[in-house]
Amino acid sequence: MRSVRLASIALPVLLALPAGAELAATFEAGSVKDTRTDRLPALIIKKGETPTPFLAPGAFTTTWTGKINVAKRLKIQFSFEGEGSVAMSIDGKEVLKEEGTLGAAKSPADRLAAGDHEISIVYKSQPDGSGKFRLFWEADANFPRQTVPASVFQTETKADLAHDGRFLLAASNCAKCHTSTSVTMTELSEIRPLLFSTGSRLNEKWIAEWIADPSALKPDTRMPKLVDASTPEGKQQAADLAAFLVTNFKMGEVPPAPDKSLAEKGGANFHRFGCIACHTAPDKAGFDTEHGRIPLSNVADKFIPGALAGFLKKPEALYPHIGMPNFRLTDSEADELAAFLLTASAKVEKKHPEFPKGDATKGAALAASLNCGSCHAGTAPFDTTTIPPLEAIFKKDWAAAGCVANKTPGKMPQMALTDDEKLALIAFSKKGIEPLQRNVPAESAAAQLKSLHCTNCHSIDGKASLLDSVHTETKELTAHVKGENEKIDQSRPQLTYIGEMLHSSYIESMLAGTVKERPRPWLDMRMPGFPNFATGLSAGLAQIHGVAPSKPEDASPDKTLADIGKKLITKEDGFGCVTCHGVGASPPTAVFEVEGVNFALSHERLRHEYFSRWMENPPAITPPTKMPRYGDNTGKTQRTDVLDGDAAKQFEAIWNFIQKPD
Repeated sequence: MRSVRLASIALPVLLALPAGAELAATFEAGSVKDTRTDRLPALIIKKGETPTPFLAPGAFTTTWTGKINVAKRLKIQFSFEGEGSVAMSIDGKEVLKEEGTLGAAKSPADRLAAGDHEISIVYKSQPDGSGKFRLFWEADANFPRQTVPASVFQTETKADLAHDGRFLLAASNCAKCHTSTSVTMTELSEIRPLLFSTGSRLNEKWIAEWIADPSALKPDTRMPKLVDASTPEGKQQAADLAAFLVTNFKMGEVPPAPDKSLAEKGGANFHRFGCIACHTAPDKAGFDTEHGRIPLSNVADKFIPGALAGFLKKPEALYPHIGMPNFRLTDSEADELAAFLLTASAKVEKKHPEFPKGDATKGAALAASLNCGSCHAGTAPFDTTTIPPLEAIFKKDWAAAGCVANKTPGKMPQMALTDDEKLALIAFSKKGIEPLQRNVPAESAAAQLKSLHCTNCHSIDGKASLLDSVHTETKELTAHVKGENEKIDQSRPQLTYIGEMLHSSYIESMLAGTVKERPRPWLDMRMPGFPNFATGLSAGLAQIHGVAPSKPEDASPDKTLADIGKKLITKEDGFGCVTCHGVGASPPTAVFEVEGVNFALSHERLRHEYFSRWMENPPAITPPTKMPRYGDNTGKTQRTDVLDGDAAKQFEAIWNFIQKPD
């Protein structure tokens, strides 16, 4: 029997794409109130935890408000999942209320007209402060029950500036100098660049220029100015520090510079790996102020040529929490990229300030007096007696004095802060030190999606990735490569449902760079590793969706169902899944436009709940997908001779097979 499937249904455009894609979330406990913005009305909190760092653990109320947008008149039902007490209103009318274990009820099937509708969801936790909540919807024949995507939400409410200030304090390394034994915020323990092999990697002139004005070379840096290079004394100090670093911090022999003839291959790799998503081209001067991409025009000035390939292979080696990820480059790929970057960046004409000859001995004394060791291991020990602890500075007015106010240039670090950033830090200072004593993985993960530039490569909530619009900037680098434009679809997976789609253990292995087999080996781009962010980020991504961090249980499929599932994936007796999906060592049979992930990886990757919802109607969850719908609106498939044509039972049979397809 030939494979059967429903035609790919051209679904109506259900979702408008507002700019915000989020709701205002107001948390209350007693007299304390805090507001932030959430992509989703979802949470999962254990006893002793808190949904926001600005509330102490204990019973709380969360109110999500904003607008929900539909682009077509639809008959929609809402439902909940979780524990606690919830009341939901649309346009001021209560549509669903539940208490205790949530999920038994659905809202009436009311029609929502096209456009915006006011939404309010009031959630109350359990008395012990634990809580769990997720929101679902369904719309007759248009789509089955699924989590409400963030793309339909919109709010004009802004988060309390203190949230930005809290993360900014951590990123600005304030707690490296103003220490405290009472703070436990994860981001405060992030390790800054180690200086052990500076003299074997970086050019002395570049180091002096960097110390003189870090933000002039990298606008988004949190490295402050520690010297006043507008004066002869300051220039001498920058030169002395540079001399100290290159003289005292050398490790081993520097490898030879890469062969310049490799530059053409390196340029092709630069394009294929999507480097332009986070960096401007190395032969282009200036900054991308619109997108915040990091310039590469200084690479040839910065690196000793033979050291660049080593950095590219393992960026986190000397900077554990660097934003530059590990692409698991081969030796040849690293050499090729290094050759390209060095050659291209050397073409950019730049004016460099002149510095006097540095004195390494004076630089060592200056590094000690500036407490460089507070951030950079390897320099002189940090003198904790000269700088007030965190507890003391939270008692001061940051708008009037200190690093933020910057009223006394030359007396303290000159932080490269915008006016908005200063306001955020000042707002946070008024909240006290307690928020630094609490961790909220979901909130941290939401911040890291931005700080690690995840959406530069991946689309989310209906918004295209930055790479989609800038990748053509480097297309000419592959013009010489035969067949470059004849590859199957090269789009990257979306992040919209990532936390509820994949086991957090699998996300962690992907981020850590330890996954044994690439799920999409046909992509030129590869998911890079952020090894020192992997554990916290993977857990937080799950909790953003109101899902507990998970790992797959031992595979124990039902043999009878698995045998049925094995037939259902074939072209002859089923849906033809093997046309696009490989099964273990057996490749897909006839990939044309896009390839699917090998079924042998399903057990370690996919959460069962998501798989079941996805199979009901893939295009309703991810509109651009090439995966067709196999069931109809009555819950049946065209394979009426298998399991009574019941779509859910057939999909469960496939699930059982792909748990252990070998």
